[in-house]
Amino acid sequence: MPLLRIVALTLATASWVAALLLLLCDTPIGRVGAWLFFAAKSLVILLTLLALLRNRSLAWLLFCSRYRFDTDRRHAYTQAVTRFTWELPQLFLGYAIAQVRVLIGNVDRVDTLGGVTYVTCCHRKEHAYTGMSLGCFVQMWLPVEIKTDFEHYARRYAGRMLLHEYGHTFDSQRLGWLYLPVVGLPSLVSQWLELAGLFHHRHDNLYAERWANRHADKHSGKV
Repeated sequence: MPLLRIVALTLATASWVAALLLLLCDTPIGRVGAWLFFAAKSLVILLTLLALLRNRSLAWLLFCSRYRFDTDRRHAYTQAVTRFTWELPQLFLGYAIAQVRVLIGNVDRVDTLGGVTYVTCCHRKEHAYTGMSLGCFVQMWLPVEIKTDFEHYARRYAGRMLLHEYGHTFDSQRLGWLYLPVVGLPSLVSQWLELAGLFHHRHDNLYAERWANRHADKHSGKV
């Protein structure tokens, strides 16, 4: 979808222009915001270059995946618009973590399905399926190797975990800059409480996890 990529590239360029204008406005808040933006972008560029040296194919797939969208045109336009505006904080974190994982050899494959990029490490020692969703990037750790086409695996073998993480991406689009404090941080704390066995807490009962499950049920046909 060339037009969608043009929209996304235009918005990505506009973010640079906006940061430069904030810097030129010469106000304290504007300067802090602009320098934070430039620092984040510099880190992204550095991580991308280092990851390309470590594993060119995986790092390049990650770089290009930011401009891949759902085949459903209506959802695809939502992704193209929100990805480089409303979802910037989690997009930055998801992409940076993915490239760091490439650097340390913790990624076996990169796949895009439904406009969402799945960054997967297979043969994890613990016999558990684990995932984390940040923007359009889903970090996955699996105890087994994916031996089939990824879409076939997603539909037939991945089960609830992959669909659940896919559900989180809709809250990222809905909440935007609020996603990290409203969903990301509470989910991280909730998972830790369950693993630590504190307060008889069940991670699945957290509101954010129930939201993701509802989105997964509603949009499961796209994955």
